[in-house]
Amino acid sequence: MEQTLLGGRYQVIRRLGSGGFSRTFLVSDLHLPNHPKCVIKQLKLQDKDTATLDMARRLFDTEARVLYQLGNHPQIPALLAHFEESQEFYLAQEYIEGSRLNHQIEEGKPWTETRVILLLQEVLEILAFVHGQQVIHRDVKPSNLIRRHRDGKIVLIDFGAVKQVTSSPLVDAETGATNLTVAIGTHGYMPNEQYAGKPRFSSDVYAVGMLGIRALTGIHPKNIDEDPVTSELDWHHHAPAVSAALTEVLDTMVRYDFRDRYPTAQEALAALQNLPNPVSGPITQLYQTWHRGVGGLVPSPQSGPGEAVLVPAETSELTAVGPDQEATSLFPVDLISTSNALNNTNGKAIVPLATAALEVITQPTKWRLFPPRPLLWGGMVGLAGAVVALWQSGLTVAFEPNGSRVTPFLPARIPTLQIDLGRLLPPQEKAVYLADQGEQLLAQGRYPDALASFDEALTAKPDYAPAYLGRCRALIGLKRPSEAIAACDDAIAYRNYFPEAVRSKGTAEEQQGRLQAALALYEQTNRMMPALAQAWIDRGRVLQKLGRAAEALEALDQGITLNRESAEAWTVRGEAAWTLERYDQAIVAFEKALQLDPDYEPAQRLRQQARKTLGR
Repeated sequence: MEQTLLGGRYQVIRRLGSGGFSRTFLVSDLHLPNHPKCVIKQLKLQDKDTATLDMARRLFDTEARVLYQLGNHPQIPALLAHFEESQEFYLAQEYIEGSRLNHQIEEGKPWTETRVILLLQEVLEILAFVHGQQVIHRDVKPSNLIRRHRDGKIVLIDFGAVKQVTSSPLVDAETGATNLTVAIGTHGYMPNEQYAGKPRFSSDVYAVGMLGIRALTGIHPKNIDEDPVTSELDWHHHAPAVSAALTEVLDTMVRYDFRDRYPTAQEALAALQNLPNPVSGPITQLYQTWHRGVGGLVPSPQSGPGEAVLVPAETSELTAVGPDQEATSLFPVDLISTSNALNNTNGKAIVPLATAALEVITQPTKWRLFPPRPLLWGGMVGLAGAVVALWQSGLTVAFEPNGSRVTPFLPARIPTLQIDLGRLLPPQEKAVYLADQGEQLLAQGRYPDALASFDEALTAKPDYAPAYLGRCRALIGLKRPSEAIAACDDAIAYRNYFPEAVRSKGTAEEQQGRLQAALALYEQTNRMMPALAQAWIDRGRVLQKLGRAAEALEALDQGITLNRESAEAWTVRGEAAWTLERYDQAIVAFEKALQLDPDYEPAQRLRQQARKTLGR
């Protein structure tokens, strides 16, 4: 296999790993400039009869689409391609350099409370997105969390698509029953309902809670006993200094009965953010991008507090590659439907250089610079001089008042300094950074600034499809639909499977008044990514404009099923119901929209008109 091109484009560099159901390769993509690296997973089907292949093909395609959808998040590896060749199935995924978290959470070495809170917050933020897409991860654990070297952010990996397709026979030899999926999890991080093959969103919350308890106690979850009466985890005596507030949050996350836990990651995240003493304080961790390193060396993930031991960059791990000391357990079950704070003893909070932008907190206090061993810095002229020197050094240090400990890899949000080091990154990383900056500007409604940021990203990397999509959306915001369509076409040209770009092109067509063209694009998006709620809402809105109210209701109901928090969806649903003379349904829909957003003008206006017409 190593002598041929996989999928006609991927040249194998070396084999990375092999298991009972897959093999993993590091490859070069010969179809793209500079032949970037990515990771290929090959599925190994033991039974290749026609029925097995057809079912595997269908499930594999479905899971690949879910992975592609989730890969739009910057902290989830992107699915680059999936293909079948010689009755073998392949996934091409983004190449991630980083260190698995299980190399940093060591037995017998508890973390500080602040560090744990920051880790939990970052993981829950990713999972909140995953749950919002109606997906249960089912295998959250330290070895499936990678601290990315480029920017210090956590990346969540291994969504189990391969295991769902191939980890158990698709047809039971004795009963003839079909096993469409498997229960996936790891002992110690898997709650009882998941063992029974009925995972819920709160099953992921349980796993994150166990991750926090492991970090706080320095004890593997398998070695923490249960209360013989309540069946709840008996962990408090292993971490007696933990605050009562954090203890309560963790206890709720890991309740034995799933009904007593936070139902999704979003609720758990909200509880964490509402702790009495949120994480903040007079200290800034400057996380140096690992891409630069020092002479081919990078800081070791095993570096202790206050030091930065350099090791060869080749020791960095890859996405979903490397020995896993916590093997995933697999149990065949029926098909699962996923649709159904500063309070630590050392008085400091550590924060990274997020997306390579230098960030610092201004506090009325006297600062001292503590360099990491083995480097000793001479005199520094001002903070800016220290910052530039640190950037060039490739090492990680922390500023703190009257302290000497350095703790790496902890996220928090802080004001940015004027020096924007993101623009010093190599072209590919710079494009990602600028596109992310553009997305933030889009969210603020600053369309001209966003457009400028996306254009700068494309100057750095002319084939970066997400920047073309961002450019399209910014132009839509500026009411320049013809240019927006051209930008979306460019995005689709550089990424063949890009449903978000297809949807945005539909929005631009709708902005031009070309409703039939917009409808066709929204329908295409629905076929490409059925779980994208906004595309169903867009489809319903255009159908209503075209006078096809009954069809609009069907599309809107699909969108509301995926996202019940859209005031627009409920408003358009009310409008369609009114057209069909279902007046009571219309009023209920308008009321629901205004519950979600009391200031949503279309809902206010339509409800007022409806009440006036009905005399209410």
